[in-house]
Amino acid sequence: MDSVRTGALAAHAECQFQFHKRRWNCTLIDPVTHEVIPDVFLHENTRESAFVHAVSAAAVAYKVTRDCAKGISERCGCDYSKNDNSGKGSFMYQGCSDNVKFGIGVSKEFVDSAQRKVFITKDENGTSLVDINQLSADGMHMINLHNNQAGRQVLEKSLRRECKCHGMSGSCEMRTCWDSLPNFREIGMVIKDKFDGAAEVKVEKEEGAAKPRIVMKHSQFKRHTNADLVYMTSSPDFCEADPMRGIMGTKGRQCTLAPNAIDDCSLLCCGRGYEKKVQIIEEKCYCKFIYCCEVRCESCQKQIEKYYCL
Repeated sequence: MDSVRTGALAAHAECQFQFHKRRWNCTLIDPVTHEVIPDVFLHENTRESAFVHAVSAAAVAYKVTRDCAKGISERCGCDYSKNDNSGKGSFMYQGCSDNVKFGIGVSKEFVDSAQRKVFITKDENGTSLVDINQLSADGMHMINLHNNQAGRQVLEKSLRRECKCHGMSGSCEMRTCWDSLPNFREIGMVIKDKFDGAAEVKVEKEEGAAKPRIVMKHSQFKRHTNADLVYMTSSPDFCEADPMRGIMGTKGRQCTLAPNAIDDCSLLCCGRGYEKKVQIIEEKCYCKFIYCCEVRCESCQKQIEKYYCL
């Protein structure tokens, strides 16, 4: 489905927006060679990996849902399940509600499939049995599936009711309403907040248990919920480049002289220092309104200072 592909692109764009001021800025394309950067460290169940999985699952579900509402996809349409023609109460559901359930289903089908592992066994008769739902023993895929679902939960909970008033002179005696998703940026912000509060966990299998489970690494902390992002591996500091792991480092990154900012030079440059570059730009100035009807401006030069990590 084209919606899945564009959803994946939207996830990458949102990741870059949310992290553009951080040491790891979700760079997946080398700015010099324009080649795809290997994302080895994203397979290590870090916080960053948790965010990428959550935002990807949410973005695919979002794009599929919106394309359904727009009539772009032949496989689906609007969600009319809440529509009510009785007119009881101050509002009734009518029109095209976003079909989030369908979008989430497609997201599970495509995004989660990478985390499923096929195990082939034989029964007592020697017949091969294929179990596509068994998870790998190391628990990595359990973590990824958990974060995928957490991202989709954010999407589902972001549905909001939108209404249109009807009545004499806009009196709003009756409202017709439908459920609609917000701009994906709002969803990305919520997932980013979950990244900041992600829980460090481990996967363990108790004796006699059918399958392993995710538990807090440090038992003194409050247990994570299904809505939380979780990770197993501490993140690197991202200061130095490690191309083999997909880490570009912060050398050459633009920073600011704002002590409380996430992209402050002392923080972003990892203590290596920074250099100042002066640029001269031209901008319009001394603008005047000439009757009628023209605005005339002069061109002025302005000196600006920019700072880059060494």
